[in-house]
Amino acid sequence: DFCRDIVLNDVDKHKAVTLVSNSIGTISSLQAVLDNPSLYKGVFVVCPNFRELHSAEIPLPSFSMPVIRGVQSLLRTYGQTAFDALAKPDTVKQILKEPYAVTEAVDDTLVQVLLDPLLTEGASQVVFDTLSYSAGPLPEQQLSVFPMDKPVWICYGTADPWTPGPRVEALKRFPVVESVEALTDIGHCPHDEAPELVH
Repeated sequence: DFCRDIVLNDVDKHKAVTLVSNSIGTISSLQAVLDNPSLYKGVFVVCPNFRELHSAEIPLPSFSMPVIRGVQSLLRTYGQTAFDALAKPDTVKQILKEPYAVTEAVDDTLVQVLLDPLLTEGASQVVFDTLSYSAGPLPEQQLSVFPMDKPVWICYGTADPWTPGPRVEALKRFPVVESVEALTDIGHCPHDEAPELVH
């Protein structure tokens, strides 16, 4: 909705755009094209997220999903205190150093760019909603029905602890995926860690 109502409002109505997404944005960008294909040329995915808390991804779902849903419910109900404690510059910087292989990219500017939206009213609810969502499509399901005239390009960092390289490489099996590029020694946010390789 944001892309259709805000971004494309400033673009010539006869021009389509290419969506660029990172991590959990993969699901949203692929779905945007599926919902309104005429608005888009294609999608460039940076380090796709495979939604590890999705009910289809969890081993022994009949046992584990009730436990996960319980934890998610507790987080939504009582998580504000933890959220407030974590939404601090030093904590955010430390958290970012886990997925970033190029830790020099985690500077004060990046921390502030990410922290400012987290400090707005309602931001914690968005975070809890994201962490509590265990249904909906997986990238493979979306790509299996993706319009053939909307190419998908994918890159990922080989040092990304959150994105399984073999699973990303397996996306090549979908005809709509034009390329999958592995970026050596780069983590979860190549656009920050090695923008010269991504742009």
